Amino acid sequence: MKVLLLAIFSLYITSSLYAQTSDAEAEAMANLLGVQKKEAISKMVAVAPKDSVAFWKIYDEYAKKNVTTGKARIKLYEQTVQSYGGMSAATADSLATKYFANRMDQEKTLEEYYLKIKKATNAVTAFEFYQSEVYLLTQIRAQIMQQIPTYGQVQLATKKQ
Repeated sequence: MKVLLLAIFSLYITSSLYAQTSDAEAEAMANLLGVQKKEAISKMVAVAPKDSVAFWKIYDEYAKKNVTTGKARIKLYEQTVQSYGGMSAATADSLATKYFANRMDQEKTLEEYYLKIKKATNAVTAFEFYQSEVYLLTQIRAQIMQQIPTYGQVQLATKKQ
């Protein structure tokens, strides 16, 4: 399941980096990723039957809220690669600032929904949710970063030619 999720997302990111992704395409990708993440979460979080309805209702709210952050991150990856041809200090600073903001938005949302799940179920289930989400997000980010060369790598490759 994780391999499928990462493969689809990586394929999409790699192809989208070479062509501008429309908002509809980015939203479709974020939604597809959300469906696959939900399946992965269902395998990693042991929700008690009595808490299942509340947990999944809150999780669906969380996933829906994350679509905007996911779309913004996809666009940010595209902006990063597109700026490689003319990177300036201002562009680099702007990109870094946007990455920080995107990550902070994601972390704030994760904390907000951890607290909601904890209140509706219990701290153990909320922690399982948190741990699983962080695990998946880390795996996805690592997979993407393996597909995108750093600006420094691009510069070194250019100098060698």
